Amino acid sequence: MLEEFLKTPAGHAVFGIVIAVAAIVIIELNYKLFFKYVLDFVFALFVTIICSPVLVAGAIISRKRAGYAFEETPYLGAKGKIVYLKSFAGLTGGIKYLPRLTDILSGKLSFVGISLLKLSDGALLDDTHMERFATRPGLVNHLVLRGHEGLTYEEAFALDARYCKKRELFTDIFIIIKRAVLSLRGDGKSYLGETAESYGEVLLKRGAITESDLLAAEKNAEEALINEEMRSEIKNKKYN
Repeated sequence: MLEEFLKTPAGHAVFGIVIAVAAIVIIELNYKLFFKYVLDFVFALFVTIICSPVLVAGAIISRKRAGYAFEETPYLGAKGKIVYLKSFAGLTGGIKYLPRLTDILSGKLSFVGISLLKLSDGALLDDTHMERFATRPGLVNHLVLRGHEGLTYEEAFALDARYCKKRELFTDIFIIIKRAVLSLRGDGKSYLGETAESYGEVLLKRGAITESDLLAAEKNAEEALINEEMRSEIKNKKYN
């Protein structure tokens, strides 16, 4: 009798629903370790293909305005490693960051993740903050969900660590939806609180560090970049 039911349109529908639910459960259970990366790549590839005319046009306009199409800015990525993220050199506004779809494809960035952190800010962190680097930074900041106008860096770092531990499928979906709604309503990024400014600037305003400390952090960041570039050159020579 079950076999006969499964041959009917209603049976096909029920079977399809069961398969879909099973697939969602499998994805959710393995999302943090595997499927987050897979879905990031698949959707980034899809959006990149859809937006390819805009990407080409943006590259042409940037080359005419700035003399080159893309610029790369260093940030701290997953595991505290330096990553260079792309943006259009001659454009402003949200479209400037459209090339970061390719950074998602290359695994440097995620659709949803922790906030980007400058190298000089990273030089001011201690070991207690390393939990936040367990995942990649996001094109969409997870703080859109739990941030607020009075958000401090300490609260943000704690939320970062919490997000890294969980990284749930439906949470990420809700974050993207909420960010889209805020954009459509024209709301700003007040949910970022004091994290809208650099960590170094905030610590300086608080009196927690001095100008000398901030300059030292910036110097450390520059040295880290130089060392990274030297390692890259050595690696390229080794494999070329």
